[in-house]
Amino acid sequence: MKAESLVQVLNIFDPKRPLSTPEELESYFVERPRGALNEMKTYLEGVERPVKILFTGHRGSGKTTQLSKLTSLLEKKFFIVKFSITECLNLFDLNYVDVILATALRLFQRAAEERVGIKKELLQDVYDWLYNELTKEKVIEIPKGGSISANINLLALKVEGKFGAETSTRISMRERIERRIADLIERINLTSSEIKRVMGKELLIIIEDIDKTDLDRARHLFFEHGMSLLGINCRIIYTFPIALRYSNDFQQIARTFDTHFVLPNIKIFDKQGSLDEAGYLILKDVCSRRMEEELIEPEALKEVIESSGGLMLDLIRLIQGAANYALSGDKDRIDLESVERMANEIRNDYRALLQPKHYRVLQQTQKDKEKRIVNEEVVQELLHNLSLLEYRNDETWGDVHPIVKPLLR
Repeated sequence: MKAESLVQVLNIFDPKRPLSTPEELESYFVERPRGALNEMKTYLEGVERPVKILFTGHRGSGKTTQLSKLTSLLEKKFFIVKFSITECLNLFDLNYVDVILATALRLFQRAAEERVGIKKELLQDVYDWLYNELTKEKVIEIPKGGSISANINLLALKVEGKFGAETSTRISMRERIERRIADLIERINLTSSEIKRVMGKELLIIIEDIDKTDLDRARHLFFEHGMSLLGINCRIIYTFPIALRYSNDFQQIARTFDTHFVLPNIKIFDKQGSLDEAGYLILKDVCSRRMEEELIEPEALKEVIESSGGLMLDLIRLIQGAANYALSGDKDRIDLESVERMANEIRNDYRALLQPKHYRVLQQTQKDKEKRIVNEEVVQELLHNLSLLEYRNDETWGDVHPIVKPLLR
């Protein structure tokens, strides 16, 4: 449905809720002319091997929505297990063992929920392994009775809860699993084979939000332990931080995994600062699909689109925040003043985090006619904190986030 009031705008333009349901995708999803969606779909359907894909883009660029759309397009061909790493693990204490365990638990849960007719002997083996290897201190108890599938599902939920929330439990479990990581991967692969036998579908695992972790942990996962992540015998999409592409390790990472795809930001301006009409119309379509046109003044809509820098998250944040300011001022539509107040609020967040070294590089980028992005640690930081945004034509280039530009004057 379209928002018909500013109160409805607050809920429909929610930056914490990416599009996920079939109804939301049908109503609000806007195709991108140069997105990674169709390329990933073609690659997954065309390559017969269990390929491992890396997927990146700025935080807030719309990756989750793109992956939800990809899931809807492929669900008839693949048995899909899609989850966010933040639902079960601590991003600030994340290593490769955690990712493999989370993958196993989500796979076993999904197979149990979908009542996949996996052999009882394998289910019992999975349950016994999880219980004996992960609960030696009896920190988890499972009530007697119930089907083996139900018990696996309950055990996986309890393990996931303790692993994500309790540091001491996570450390002890992690140490035991690391010594037996090959056994865990073997059980994932056996389950994958059973899914194919029973359902006639290959397994596809999609792991979101690894891109939100810091660069050191991303390097630990994809550079130091990339081969372990390749051991799972099915198709997998791993998200990763866009700043990692500008590290010295990325060429080795790219050679370890099968391929990588980038979701570029929607280009609102070209390198010379001229308006890109195609990109502008895409973001205008995003807004018009979600709310009635009379709820925002034309100048205010123009300011929202241009201030967003083509970053989907900031477009949504600007609309929601401006709607809230308008409501609090007893207005019945979003005006330019409300948008500017919200943009300034976001700008103040950048003002608090940017350091002198950041300002120097941002000023250099703004002056550079070619808008080059170079391999430097400070550039990686700027990409990670979103003050420097990456765009693509036939080449990759970057520009300062429009909301940040006034800070450089």
